[in-house]
Amino acid sequence: MGNVTTSKGTSSLIIYHQNIRGLVSKKDELNIIMQDKSINPHLICLSEHHLKTLEITKFTLNSYKVAASFCREGVPKGGLCIMTR
Repeated sequence: MGNVTTSKGTSSLIIYHQNIRGLVSKKDELNIIMQDKSINPHLICLSEHHLKTLEITKFTLNSYKVAASFCREGVPKGGLCIMTR
């Protein structure tokens, strides 16, 4: 899942992006990846989360919470969310 590029000695904004293709079934795997201290992104961007608005507003991941999201209410699947520490 996802690639991370970092540079040492500078102040960097670290963004992790994943086309998750169904967040509910991959939450445990994503939690494990986010426990890796070498990644430690400031923002997590997840596309195709497949959740409804009510579901995404209640979603949390370790120390991250949803800061912005888009859900496709009339059509199944899709969606985008940005999570922040």
